[in-house]
Amino acid sequence: MNAVLNTSDDLKPSVLADHLLQSLYGGAGKFGLDILQDIEHKVADSLSFVRCSINNFRPIHRLPTEVLGIVFRYALPTPDGGFRESGCQDPDIKTERRARTALTHVCRRWRAVALDMAALWTVVDVSAGPSVHPYFERSGNMPLHVFARYPLDNTTETPLASQGSRIRDLFLEFPREHRSVVPTELSAFLPHSPNLECLAIATRCRTFEDGRPIVDLAQRPQLFPYPPPRLTMLILHNQSWFPAIPYDRLTHLHIAQGTPIDIRSLLTLLGHCTALEKAVFVDVYIANARQVPEDFRVELPRLRLLALAINFSRLSMRYLLRGLVLPPTAVVRITGSEAVRALAGLQPFPALPFAASFDTLVVEHRSGCWNIQAAGPTSGLLLGGGTTTVTYMTAEVLASLIPLANIKRLVVRSDRAPLAFAVLSAMPSLASLCVIDHDRPDPLRAEDDVQPWHVGVALRKAMGRFPNLSELEIWSKRSPMDCANDIPSELVDLHSVTFYHMRSQEDVEYSPVDLECVRNRFPTASVRLVEAREGPKVDLPGIRPAHHANDW
Repeated sequence: MNAVLNTSDDLKPSVLADHLLQSLYGGAGKFGLDILQDIEHKVADSLSFVRCSINNFRPIHRLPTEVLGIVFRYALPTPDGGFRESGCQDPDIKTERRARTALTHVCRRWRAVALDMAALWTVVDVSAGPSVHPYFERSGNMPLHVFARYPLDNTTETPLASQGSRIRDLFLEFPREHRSVVPTELSAFLPHSPNLECLAIATRCRTFEDGRPIVDLAQRPQLFPYPPPRLTMLILHNQSWFPAIPYDRLTHLHIAQGTPIDIRSLLTLLGHCTALEKAVFVDVYIANARQVPEDFRVELPRLRLLALAINFSRLSMRYLLRGLVLPPTAVVRITGSEAVRALAGLQPFPALPFAASFDTLVVEHRSGCWNIQAAGPTSGLLLGGGTTTVTYMTAEVLASLIPLANIKRLVVRSDRAPLAFAVLSAMPSLASLCVIDHDRPDPLRAEDDVQPWHVGVALRKAMGRFPNLSELEIWSKRSPMDCANDIPSELVDLHSVTFYHMRSQEDVEYSPVDLECVRNRFPTASVRLVEAREGPKVDLPGIRPAHHANDW
């Protein structure tokens, strides 16, 4: 360099950069190729350092490592691979791997934080061969969520055999070509897993595919060298065999589709599940249902949830209601396009002790679909039917499932109220009625075609079945005065009548004269104006699943 650096100011990075530029300009054409390439590498390293330092001033890089780790967890499709929290969601292992790898390709800090975050690398696909080694190393001593694809020939090439104590969740996938295989050799490949809590097994083939063997519960293959002592969750999708495990310790059981299974064998197996708290059955093909005596029952004393999803009417799943004795604190969900039709064929209908305490009923009928909820102090019921369900079937099933004579509060939400009330028989204990009007305008109806308000028509027909009614709530987009004029005069003497006008932004305030007209017809009436989007919440607590109908 031509300049001499004598002071501390001359050693500042900005001054050094200026001196470098001056030297390069002054010696242009005098440097050889080797010198220029050497300078290029040093400048590139310097520029990389400067850019990295600039990035450190960005707000995202000022987050503490712990907070950034929380952000990473929310960036994942599911925290644990998706096969623990819900039996109805199979893990998408490719998406899981892709999401974790993407976090390491943003910047140096993100890569360092991600690689140092052991909880981020606990979802392991052992079928990926040697590429799985970094996952075992990065996950440290964290519990593992392992995905394995049958056959497991290459597991001996991975550290899985030495990681058995870390396996908390295990998902076994059987491809279509092995759909009829009963794997008797798995205990030679899978390690002893003393801390295994969740076992999921799925076969990838068409539902109810021909040529597969029926489920033989007397021949259950051993999957592990020793029974996993902490296993509490079992998920079986489209299976033709059940594993040999300690069923008496299961708290969660999810069975979906699969080949036919004898009902007596299934009930006997469930009888061994003395700790079972939640059971979900989705389109399970029940065989020999009519050959079991009506008094053949199995008690599940700790069961808190029984979910039956029936989308095929010939599966005979309804007979599970007859064969299982549920505690009085159970919640039962029966859903599916053929749920109501299937239950209608259960004769005689079994007594359901858990329903004896029901005192609240919600009936929803919208766009031809039925959703019915019932609840008591400690128990509940959800019944969901498809659009093909006819009204008389719904009425029969409703009367069989729910002691309507004990119901004290009724909520009806419908776009055709007469149909909703038609499924209800006499309710002598009913004291409170809430009607939510979701009438949809008929685009084919002429403007001069004035038809009676369907809620008023329904109330006129139903009042004789509610002799002790004292409170009435009506939620509607119609004006309170129009609602009051269409309500039958028999309701004038009710203790309380409340009109909730669900108005939109285009609606105008009603004058005191209008409100006075309402009170002239119903002296005890009150009128409340609410936004249309602020409709009443009709879901009973603890009845509907949070996400999917088949969640537990």
